[in-house]
Amino acid sequence: MAARDGSQASSPARVSGVTWATDLIRLEIALWDRVDARLRESHELPLAFFESLLFISRARRGGMRVGDLAQALRVTVGGTSKLIDRIERAGLITRGPDPDDRRASRVALTTAGKRKLNAALKTYEAEVGSILGGVLSPEEQRRLSDYVSRLLTSIDPGERT
Repeated sequence: MAARDGSQASSPARVSGVTWATDLIRLEIALWDRVDARLRESHELPLAFFESLLFISRARRGGMRVGDLAQALRVTVGGTSKLIDRIERAGLITRGPDPDDRRASRVALTTAGKRKLNAALKTYEAEVGSILGGVLSPEEQRRLSDYVSRLLTSIDPGERT
């Protein structure tokens, strides 16, 4: 049946998908705001810094290229470079030339960055745990994690979570 404006009416499944996706995006924003506020309050560490430190800490060879970090964060290389500048000024990372590619630079955690990340990890886990634990059982949390991992992988087959 056609809608009043002449276009086809959306199927219930389509509307449901839009509603679900919109809710998922809103949830991500709410989670970001809560975790960011807690990390800033407890560690003077913005969530953007935390995420960067976390990805760098998980990289092989103790560091990663700025371009690879940009891809992991899903932001532009230019935006990542500016973020790296701010994290470097805070003394949490070092940046140096990539020995495999002179055009690229690599970033690695400093001792202060490792300490800050380790302390913030506990706060991050506690905050997310308090949000999810009050609503979802451990089994539901595990399933949700699996669903999110599958969705990310379907969008970007190179994604590892």
